[in-house]
Amino acid sequence: MAIIVGTGVYFGHKITQPPAQTAPNEQLIKRQATFSVNLNKSQVNDVIGYYLNHYLKKTKIKYTFDLGDQAVLKGKFKLLGYGVPFSIYLDPYVMENGDVQLKAKRMEIGALSVPIKVVMNYIGNSYKFPKWVVLNSKKETIQLRLNQFKMKNGMQIKAKKIDLANNKINLDVYLPQVTSEGGQ
Repeated sequence: MAIIVGTGVYFGHKITQPPAQTAPNEQLIKRQATFSVNLNKSQVNDVIGYYLNHYLKKTKIKYTFDLGDQAVLKGKFKLLGYGVPFSIYLDPYVMENGDVQLKAKRMEIGALSVPIKVVMNYIGNSYKFPKWVVLNSKKETIQLRLNQFKMKNGMQIKAKKIDLANNKINLDVYLPQVTSEGGQ
């Protein structure tokens, strides 16, 4: 009985604690955009799906992120050995520095009603996210720190506008800076 109670207390404590956060390494892009890209939700979903397939290739935990009327993070987590589906519905906002903040609006976990903060905290502690994705369970937000995201070829992006109702996502793209000697 003590083992069961102790395990319950341990997991209860872990689920309600915020995930460990590293100090933000704010490296703002401070040059002119090389070009702008205008995308629709379907195109953005294709890009995100491609990225997540490669990022999560060697992990057991899988999740998806889709843009529709809202942004939706879907996945499954284990509870008493059973896979329990969850969905977090988020509203995206472009921040002044070109990052994107996703504000959680509602949560679905099977048939249970669970506070968003608790589930976001559990997800933040259990799931592997890139370093430039920061979950804040207290504010019920996910921040995509695009200023810290760099593609393998050195390109970076900033969000300019996200208008899901009109199916428009505008991004600025930055090529890597090249020195006058032709190298990087």
